[in-house]
Amino acid sequence: MKRSIAIFLLSSITAACLTSTPIVQSDKLLPQIHCRGNGKYTLVMDAGLGNWSLFYKPLATPLSKTCRVCLIDRAGYTSSKVSAKARDAKTIALEIHQALQQKDITKNIIFTGHSLGGLHGRMYQALFPEEIKGMILIDAANPNQLHQLPGEFWEMMQEQKKSLEKTIKLAQRGFLKHAKSKIPTFNLPDSLLEEYFQTTTKAEYYFTTKAETEAFKQSLKQGSKLKDLGNLPLLVIGSSNSMNPEILRQKGKNYPFRLHNKAWLQLQRELSKLSSNATFVESKKDHYLHLTDTELVLKSILTFINRIPE
Repeated sequence: MKRSIAIFLLSSITAACLTSTPIVQSDKLLPQIHCRGNGKYTLVMDAGLGNWSLFYKPLATPLSKTCRVCLIDRAGYTSSKVSAKARDAKTIALEIHQALQQKDITKNIIFTGHSLGGLHGRMYQALFPEEIKGMILIDAANPNQLHQLPGEFWEMMQEQKKSLEKTIKLAQRGFLKHAKSKIPTFNLPDSLLEEYFQTTTKAEYYFTTKAETEAFKQSLKQGSKLKDLGNLPLLVIGSSNSMNPEILRQKGKNYPFRLHNKAWLQLQRELSKLSSNATFVESKKDHYLHLTDTELVLKSILTFINRIPE
């Protein structure tokens, strides 16, 4: 009898794992905004490709003692639905604006963007310049990287799309819940890992990452048409060691890291030339320097905010 029950349970579990959960798309989905703290300025923080508000939490707590901090979950990352709209920079910037309007956040914004989030910030400023009082770019995407980064980088992006397609199918069947050790954590604190895996074991997360990856070159092309920032207060924090084997793991065996990092640092310095009122800070940590060089990033942001003219 016990053996029969065990066989029944095993069969039920196997059947459940083989059942593919459908992904629901919506053309009305907006980013989720999480705010804390008070102050004259509102620090709106958008994360990079494949990242969401969780990646800013180590910074958000200390920053919220100085100003209002609003963290963004772009549409599709943490919800039970994904966006049916294009995931290019302009579309996302418009969605962020609509979500912020719903929270009555329309002035004294300091837009902070890491990686792809930096490109969203620049697009937001171009569309709604009257709302932005300053900008912070953390190892941000630069439209010129289309031409300056090694060809291996773009080959890796193409491979990532194929990998994400397979991962979506695995997540739909619930397999990732049993393979958390295979999911990279990018130096997130242990205290955030449970919340991290709640999102990164779901198909919606990978579907959204894939959609933004597919739109990445289009977003860069959109960014190449943006104007400079004039004398807008700008802080650029760029890494001289952005890409390393730990980030790429097994994919980076033959990757030209030195060439990439030299070109990347130059791209970061170029970003600091977007404004006549810019500060450039160099970090020697990797691309996720808001996690790996938190103290430097925090100090730089607080100093920057204090220097913004009244």
